[in-house]
Amino acid sequence: MAKLLAILALMVGTAATAQTTQIKIATLAPENSQWMSEFRAGAKEIRERTEGRVQLKFYSGGVQGNESKVLRKIQIGQLHGGTFAPTDFQKRFPDLNIYGLPFVFKTADEVAYVRGFMDEKLASGFDKLGFDTFGFASGGFAIVMSNTPVSSYDDLKGKKVWLPEGDLISYEAMKALQLSPVALPMTDVLTGLQTGLIDIVAIPPVVALALQWHTKVKFVTQLPVLYAMGFMAISDRALAKLSADDRQVVDDVLTRIYATVDDASAADSENALDALLNVGLENVEPRDGEFEKIRAIMRENNRDMAERGMFSTELLDEMQQHLRDYREKNGEAAGMSSDSSTEESGTASIGSR
Repeated sequence: MAKLLAILALMVGTAATAQTTQIKIATLAPENSQWMSEFRAGAKEIRERTEGRVQLKFYSGGVQGNESKVLRKIQIGQLHGGTFAPTDFQKRFPDLNIYGLPFVFKTADEVAYVRGFMDEKLASGFDKLGFDTFGFASGGFAIVMSNTPVSSYDDLKGKKVWLPEGDLISYEAMKALQLSPVALPMTDVLTGLQTGLIDIVAIPPVVALALQWHTKVKFVTQLPVLYAMGFMAISDRALAKLSADDRQVVDDVLTRIYATVDDASAADSENALDALLNVGLENVEPRDGEFEKIRAIMRENNRDMAERGMFSTELLDEMQQHLRDYREKNGEAAGMSSDSSTEESGTASIGSR
């Protein structure tokens, strides 16, 4: 009888275990960051609402390696998901980089307007890649942080500028600007700043604080270099193991988290910038009109990259049209007209589409 009870207990325990699906997710977010607080709270809610059937396990602080390593681990089943930036999917989904083209947007309101038209189209592209995503969360604008003041285009020349490893878009931009990029994964940037391997980074203030990069720079230039955003992607294979109801719970909770982070982005970016200045970083004002030189070069370079197939010309045209519409509606018609004519002349010099 005792043996029979032991066998029954083992069978019950095995059945209970079989009902539990653990989804392993890697992120660069530090353990003590607001992002991890949101993720941990979401994991707890999912566990409770599914009565323990679904458990999200997060690996924080980059312990699973950089994003390319995480993607490889997802492919072989060691992990099931991760948090990413668009550049991490550059080869698999190049159109995802369209929002992050350098020197396109000037304000968060411009981005919000364009995203209102284009987010859904971009998100649908993950279906073909075997991933489920839960919305895009703004990271704010990457701004210039450096160890020498940067107030002009010339101040960038001859400096060692950080290039995110594998970021083809930024590489092409720096090549067009005749800058000196140093490619490093995000996990090595703090050391690179400390040792002098790099002099300048462009990063959102929120990220700089979270990763402690601000401790190794002296100056900040409030120049919106590019718009940054992030997202979570989980393998469809992992989610397919869940019941329809449990999968809906996961989708609801994670989508809500990303919407909350996205909505709070503007305030978070402002608070983070204030924090950087309060800890002693010196604010550098860009010289009037100086960086329009860069914008003009980038307009032509962005068109050239599209023509070479690095992302869709149709999406670039759509984004620029929405941006023109926004600026015209908000009394920026004159400035936008100048931008448009420059774009058109740049397009003509490159060739017809």
